[in-house]
Amino acid sequence: MMDNNPEECSLCFNNYEDNLLRPRTLPCGHTFCSQCIDNAIKNGQLTCPRCLAQHAATAATQFSINYGMEALIRKLKGIEVEPGKPIKAPARGISKTLRSLVQEQKSIISSLITSCEEVLSQLGEYRGQLGDWKTHHLQLQDRLYALVEQNKSAIKLLELEDTSVMDMTTQGEEGKTQLQAMLGNLDTVNTPQEVDTTIDTAVGCKMKVEDWLEKCQELFPDVKTVHTSVKVRC
Repeated sequence: MMDNNPEECSLCFNNYEDNLLRPRTLPCGHTFCSQCIDNAIKNGQLTCPRCLAQHAATAATQFSINYGMEALIRKLKGIEVEPGKPIKAPARGISKTLRSLVQEQKSIISSLITSCEEVLSQLGEYRGQLGDWKTHHLQLQDRLYALVEQNKSAIKLLELEDTSVMDMTTQGEEGKTQLQAMLGNLDTVNTPQEVDTTIDTAVGCKMKVEDWLEKCQELFPDVKTVHTSVKVRC
């Protein structure tokens, strides 16, 4: 009677593997795992569980390892092991379906790791670009601050200039009013004394206005040119 599953011991139904469960062949030709052979030895005698043949024995190691059986198991399981090396059976209790699920998860995780590395690389490049943009805008901000300060200074100068222009305007209006009054006085003089007095007053007023005109020409040579705001407006 042949075993239904050549990968397992016909007594304990455990898969053959290294150490205690290696397949060993009795002189009668039947094969069992080392552990079952050790358990069957009584008082230096072993009765074959299959054919009941009697064999003198004290330990399973007396019997030869069935290398042919191990080779068959390797072939069936697709395990490549060097000749003479013990078989390392797959972890017990894990089915092929579960192993397939494990491999699938490993593949998914590896793919996600690759995706993470790609995105992290892109984020690093983007951070570098953001740093360049930030530096550019900080430089622009510095220039704007400098321009704002320059503009404030220009505004102060323009206010001072405007105050000066207002003072000169007031002086000019007063001089003009005095000259107009002199014209009226000259039209009404009737005596030599009035003529002398009016002319003396007119000369003084005329000199003040001439000084004012000369000063205006010196301070404001061209009314269309405002030197204090040229740099800011450019």
